[in-house]
Amino acid sequence: MKLIFKVINLFSSRHELIMELVRRELKDRHTGQVIGVIWSFGHPVLLMSLYAVLFAYVFPARFSLGSIQTDFSTNILAGVICWLAFQDILSRSPAILLTHASLVKQIVFPVEVLPVKTAIASLLPYAGGLVFAIGFSTFKGNLSLFSLALPVLILIQVIAMVGIAFIFSVFGVFLKDIRDLIIVFNSANLFAQPILYNPSATPEILQWIFVFNPFSYAVWCWQDLLFYGSIEHPVAWVVFPLESVLVFIVGLNIFERSKGTLGDNL
Repeated sequence: MKLIFKVINLFSSRHELIMELVRRELKDRHTGQVIGVIWSFGHPVLLMSLYAVLFAYVFPARFSLGSIQTDFSTNILAGVICWLAFQDILSRSPAILLTHASLVKQIVFPVEVLPVKTAIASLLPYAGGLVFAIGFSTFKGNLSLFSLALPVLILIQVIAMVGIAFIFSVFGVFLKDIRDLIIVFNSANLFAQPILYNPSATPEILQWIFVFNPFSYAVWCWQDLLFYGSIEHPVAWVVFPLESVLVFIVGLNIFERSKGTLGDNL
């Protein structure tokens, strides 16, 4: 607990540094491109638009909700926007410390801010995609007052993403092949979550895979918020916050315990 308060104090006192590093990272990701940072926000919107057209109009996605046939394309978009942010931080985390080796080796630099700024930089570009998903949900008539819980859900996801960044930034220093494994995992995991499947006609084997997939609980929360408009997956609303806090605490401890040896291995 003392360690958590120490980190919270560090982040609150270094918030200007974190936001400056976030700004630089978003800019550096698209150095040399004509539209630069704009593409960071435009790409998720374009991707969400493609999913919306495909599943709402080209391949209509419908299932029975009670006695009514309903379009579940919003259900798909809610899961996609959640997973894309997680996928981005998973992909970038192993390189966080490797690409900032000179900063890590400086004793006075607070290296804890590096995973945090990467998590924020991974989440921010999907704000445009989230706005699109909210607008599409409103257009489809799925949005309700339950959407007021959105800031809470975003905060829970940020905590989880920072924890992931802590863990895999350290793994990336000591296990050079982990980035290749994550690429394979990211490609497969889209199909191991309750995103692209008809909620009323999912094979039992997939349902068990969803239950054991820790990312499914985040997806269910986002689907409740943007599609169902109520808590249809109560277990997910307990598991996802607990997962996020646990990942953050474990990640923070791994990072703190490894911090003294990071410079020697870079």
